[in-house]
Amino acid sequence: MKIPQIRTPRQRQRQPWSRDKLVHERAIALGLAIDASSSGTYDSALNSYLSFCSIHQMPVTPTIDTLSFFVVYMSAHIQPRSVGSYLSGISNKLEPYFPEVRANRSSYLVKRTLAGCLKMHGTPVKRKLPLSRNHVLAAITSLTPSSTHDDILFVAMLCTGFAGLMRLGELSFPDDCKIRDYRKCSLRSSVIALNGGYGFDLPYHKGDHVQFAGQSMRAGGATAMAEDGAAPHLIQAAGCWASDTFQIYIRKNPIILQALLFHGHGDND
Repeated sequence: MKIPQIRTPRQRQRQPWSRDKLVHERAIALGLAIDASSSGTYDSALNSYLSFCSIHQMPVTPTIDTLSFFVVYMSAHIQPRSVGSYLSGISNKLEPYFPEVRANRSSYLVKRTLAGCLKMHGTPVKRKLPLSRNHVLAAITSLTPSSTHDDILFVAMLCTGFAGLMRLGELSFPDDCKIRDYRKCSLRSSVIALNGGYGFDLPYHKGDHVQFAGQSMRAGGATAMAEDGAAPHLIQAAGCWASDTFQIYIRKNPIILQALLFHGHGDND
């Protein structure tokens, strides 16, 4: 059946690519689909799975049984919470060869096995203590006129990360050259002086895809209501959200949105 081509006046004429170029460009795109640091973690998870299959003389085909056995085995050696991340890495690496791996990973048997291992071997989460203002102040006052550039830079990063609620990875550069991504570097030209502070752009994050999308209006409206001091339950009702998942749409820095915490204080004044 021959489908006639529809021509429009606005259709720009594009030159065809050779098959070699198509394959080449696709390979580059696939290589950039996963962040370099995530790819390294996924490689480690795949190595653990292949080692498990080898020592237990099992085929590497990620069947439901094999994945559930892997969960039981690994949960006896590492935290079961980490095993879930291992399964994600295994699925990512094996999907080109075994398209059914994600369905098997999400199967009832695998999920229930992991849930049971969390109860058998799970331990309370040990979170690091948060820095306090006194900690930051102590770091600032430790500087002297003879302080080295590295010491001054460390304190600057500490203050910036503390005030901006930033991750360490957003302020530092990896020592491992293989996982460096210059798209994540904040340029000095983006630094601007503000009243009582400064700002700069974070150009890229591995979770970023597009700047605006279909949900941008919904997210922007929820953010604007929060900036205006609307109570959380009013934002939830306005957007017809059935739960507090509306909070994922509040995209700006929590410092700016302090009205969410203090929205009721003005009524008592």
